Amino acid sequence: MKITKINIYDELYPKRLYEISNFPKQLYILGNIELLNNHKTIAIVGSRECSEYGRKNAFDFASEFSDNGICVVSGMAKGIDASAHIGAIDKKGKTIAVLGSGFNYIYPKENEWLFQKILDNGGCIISEHPPEIEPDLNIFPKRNRIISGLSKCVLVVEAKHRSGSNITAKFANIQGKNVYAIPSNIDNKKWLGTNILIQKGAKLVINTKDIIESEFIYQETEQLCGDNQKFSEIIKNKDYIEIYKVLSNKPTHINEIAKKLGKSVEKIMPILTMMELEDYIFQKQTNYFTI
Repeated sequence: MKITKINIYDELYPKRLYEISNFPKQLYILGNIELLNNHKTIAIVGSRECSEYGRKNAFDFASEFSDNGICVVSGMAKGIDASAHIGAIDKKGKTIAVLGSGFNYIYPKENEWLFQKILDNGGCIISEHPPEIEPDLNIFPKRNRIISGLSKCVLVVEAKHRSGSNITAKFANIQGKNVYAIPSNIDNKKWLGTNILIQKGAKLVINTKDIIESEFIYQETEQLCGDNQKFSEIIKNKDYIEIYKVLSNKPTHINEIAKKLGKSVEKIMPILTMMELEDYIFQKQTNYFTI
């Protein structure tokens, strides 16, 4: 597979990376380059020496994010990173791996199969280093700014007190992004870092719903609604959100709305009626709706 090299002047350069300090001046890319500008992305990071509890959570959370069309970003390291990539792939989702070395030196070597699997499943692998650059533990922390930079938010699954995951969380904080963490057993000092992150302000999560609603449903709807306060209640009703997203200022027939949602007219008609009664949408003429 041919390596693509892009720089900061290229149209394909990830827009989110412009917003971080010390953004990479060039990127070397294999795979689906369009993923780099996907606005629905989440970083999942954690310890290389993870427990079975951490491994399962990384896999399960990544799978559920993929089910909701969210691209998982991680560092292809052993442990949590690898489990997150695999979980995304398991649901036919897309995932981005950010390497701390050049493509000629896949690290760790035992994850060469995962490197190939990510590409075979339509994912993307990137590095800011030329292919001939060997792995160096001194440069690995730098790549964490890219992992958080590409992502809407960061989820820490299992982390030691001093770890690369904590560095990623710090970068996310600097970049103004939310950090989420799955709590660890307080009796196990090995994973103290995750609980300390929560103490310092990371948002405790026990399922994907909290993150999806806050980062991807709430904010998308908020952008659609603008500053009009009367729409603030829409975010509390999933059915309302789905319908609102497919409408515009141009009248849309109920049959077209049903087609876009993949639902029957009979199922959406009561919802449209309630939304009209609550002044969220308007019926300009029979069966034609607008926002």
